[in-house]
Amino acid sequence: MNSFKEKIKNNQFVLGTMLSEISSPNIARMLKVGGFEYLIIDCEHGYFDYSQTAAIIGVANGIHLPVIIRIPEIRRELITKYMDMGASGLLVPMTGTKEDIEIVVKYAKYMPIGQRGVSTQRAHSEYNPPALADYFVEANNKTIIFAQIETCEGVSNIQDILSVEGVDAAIIGPNDMACDCGTPGDFNSPKMQENIDTVIAAAKAAGKPSGIISGNIPFLKECQEKGMTVFSCNSEVGMIISGAKSIVNAFQLVGSDPHSAKV
Repeated sequence: MNSFKEKIKNNQFVLGTMLSEISSPNIARMLKVGGFEYLIIDCEHGYFDYSQTAAIIGVANGIHLPVIIRIPEIRRELITKYMDMGASGLLVPMTGTKEDIEIVVKYAKYMPIGQRGVSTQRAHSEYNPPALADYFVEANNKTIIFAQIETCEGVSNIQDILSVEGVDAAIIGPNDMACDCGTPGDFNSPKMQENIDTVIAAAKAAGKPSGIISGNIPFLKECQEKGMTVFSCNSEVGMIISGAKSIVNAFQLVGSDPHSAKV
């Protein structure tokens, strides 16, 4: 079976979900049982601290569930800590320029691609790294960098963003993009659709995949039909609320049917 990164590189369909609030490490086990292929921990909007994030990554690595961290900002300290925890990679929100993503690659990848700080007897190497030169190659090959395109600026610079060595895919954030297009909540406006098509076309031209994050499954399917292959659908919060409503609605329907009662 291909590794997660190989599937991405080969433009194969991958489906993950977002972790928004629940910090119990075993949430990773639950989501894998559900069939998700990877997990995004939202450290941009979520309030996970370092210890909680490290614990989730630790469990996920033990069950071979890749974890991508959506970073709160482009900063060396954050990138170094998340990568040293053993994260599979990073999702960079509001990527607007080539320079934005170059900084992330610089701090997330070892030489000769980047300048990641070296501290190898840690979780990311299972506390047992091979020879340093060998480990640099191994780690660089495994590390995943997603540029999250959420603005018209990012769309206009998408070719330059995807040209950066070490960037694996362009992932659209539709909520913020729709706001930037002046149509909050409307993913089907002409400008929004034009932006989506532009990102897909640029990714194909660069030989890299594109993807999107949304809880709207029909919308995700439309994007898949257009050529996207990397998807993150919903979150643990969304699934809990949806599941709860489904149970309550089903119970109310049964309770309202006079013929449903058993004697």
